[in-house]
Amino acid sequence: MKYGKIDSKNLDMTRYEADTNASAVILFDFGRTYYAYTESNGFQIHIERHIRVKIFNKEAYNWADWSIPMRIEGSSVEKLTELKGITFNMENGKVVKTKLSGKDIYNEEVHQYLEQTKFAMPNVKEGSIIDIKYSITSDLIYFIHDWYFQYGIPVIWSEYTVEIPEFYVFKKIVNGYVPMNVYENETLQDKIVLQNKTRTGGQGFSTAQTQFSTSEANFEKEYYHFIAKDVPAFIEEQPMTSKENYISKAEFELSMIKPGYGTYSDYSTSWNAINKTLLESTYFGSKIRSGGGFLKDGVALILAKYPDDKRSRMEAAYDFIKDRMEWNGYSSKYVNTTLREAYSEKTGNNADINLMLVLMLRKLGIDADPVILKTRDEGFIRENYPTLFGINYVIASAVIDSTRVLMDATSDFLPCGMLPIRDLNIKGRLISESNRGWVDLTPSESYKFLSMNTITMDETGTFTGSIQRSYRGYSAYDIRRKLSNYNNDEEYISEVEDNNEGLKINSYKIENVNDFNKPVKEKFDVTISDQIEDAGDMIYFSPLFYQAITENPFKLKKRVYPVEYPYKKDLTLMLNFTVPEGYKVEEVPENVAYTLPDNGGKFIYKVTKMGQMIQVITKLIITKELFVPEDYENLKEFYNLIIAKHAEQILLVKE
Repeated sequence: MKYGKIDSKNLDMTRYEADTNASAVILFDFGRTYYAYTESNGFQIHIERHIRVKIFNKEAYNWADWSIPMRIEGSSVEKLTELKGITFNMENGKVVKTKLSGKDIYNEEVHQYLEQTKFAMPNVKEGSIIDIKYSITSDLIYFIHDWYFQYGIPVIWSEYTVEIPEFYVFKKIVNGYVPMNVYENETLQDKIVLQNKTRTGGQGFSTAQTQFSTSEANFEKEYYHFIAKDVPAFIEEQPMTSKENYISKAEFELSMIKPGYGTYSDYSTSWNAINKTLLESTYFGSKIRSGGGFLKDGVALILAKYPDDKRSRMEAAYDFIKDRMEWNGYSSKYVNTTLREAYSEKTGNNADINLMLVLMLRKLGIDADPVILKTRDEGFIRENYPTLFGINYVIASAVIDSTRVLMDATSDFLPCGMLPIRDLNIKGRLISESNRGWVDLTPSESYKFLSMNTITMDETGTFTGSIQRSYRGYSAYDIRRKLSNYNNDEEYISEVEDNNEGLKINSYKIENVNDFNKPVKEKFDVTISDQIEDAGDMIYFSPLFYQAITENPFKLKKRVYPVEYPYKKDLTLMLNFTVPEGYKVEEVPENVAYTLPDNGGKFIYKVTKMGQMIQVITKLIITKELFVPEDYENLKEFYNLIIAKHAEQILLVKE
């Protein structure tokens, strides 16, 4: 598998037989991570990768676009030391090579701790093979990149080796559902050759002389070797926390450094060690022990307003920080700057904002501590796998009347005590001098949506009436975020009309958009046309109009990972129809009630006829956040039944 040397048979491939739907296949992916020592730099990590991808169709053109991340921590950096690429094509019966040019490569600063080298492989078309090889040299001796055996396209061969000197103790975990064809771990011997320099003479009339000699320092290293063959594509399907929890990969987490000459440095051998490390960190614990004089005016105002009510103080502090500070979009467990500077500039990362909130709560006499976590897109924390470098987020917590309240002041659309969806990731870890431990991130609020429709149909088949909607919990969060993207109500109304054929909104009213402790309420006065099937003396129409569920979110033949909702759901539609005189309600959908096993959810569809009135009530409730893979078929069929029921029509007959 030499770089630049391909088998022409691979160029002739038109599909991958093991997965004929695949838009591309990784022919092989080889990686190596090892430590090398020089007297000028000490130990450094070297990362080598060689990957070759066969492109079948245009859907895989994204594999031509690459981004290689490189971390920066002060003077310690990761540097790209080699990068080369070739695109192979078959043209007129000949293999044509197009090399990656330097003009197609550029560097981009993501933020002060991360840069990336980006490039696009040239001349990529259907049938191409792209061959890429790169190397990274890293001063970050505590950080080993994750290695992925699985991607969104299949992989024929993935091989990875890691060599770690005994001075660095790492925990290892192999994640996912793909079995390793080779999984080796052994202890090997290695050595460092040291150059010694001795000067003699140089006194009186003697000439100074320099003598060189070498010595060896022997040590052991841990060697890991992984091979995975014929790896299927990972098909990502929502709802789920993150593919990072289930995709097949190898992770290495530094737990301690034990230099041959001195004491151990404990990084993440235990959660208590992590607690200690963070509390002593200049970029974490010291920030919530600082004076915080810049907060004194805000603290004084809150104390004056709520001298005896701690809960009101907490809510006021949350609103104060949330309203003043703008999140810059960066996630970290560490502050980006000093809290005073962030406060002055009115912007910062999540740690700047939420540690500032912890500090303010403490100055208000409230028992407050930070909580570290991994956001949903990064995968969940494993209690039995202490990790510091995998943590990427911090929020605030406070205890009021023996109840712990969790807060994230980066969100503009949530009341105190409600977390944004990115934080809802099973468990977080409380960082505290005395109260450290696990914190449940499962939300007490659910997603509640109610739509009440009062509609009258005239002889022409046109419907007029009102639609009233109520959004509570995470439903209110969603609508507030959505509405923030529009400059005014007219833009919002125009898009609603454009997305719902035949809908005309005659008037619109909304309440409580900015009062986060109340449900958002909307009222539309509407005219609905072109929603009937006219068959002479018979009229058919769907009573749910635009609110019917028409697509099953579960499409896989088999799902090997759980279904994970961020919260429970409760969606209710209530529709009252008045049909015109001269028409008889001939046929309506039957009443049904479907229930998922173990009370995981319920669907109710109920129709009541009262003369010229028809009432339809449909309710969908999801009462569990987690469904194991064995529940998948039940969920899939549950939604198939709902879709079929929502598609049923009412039949009116002219008398």
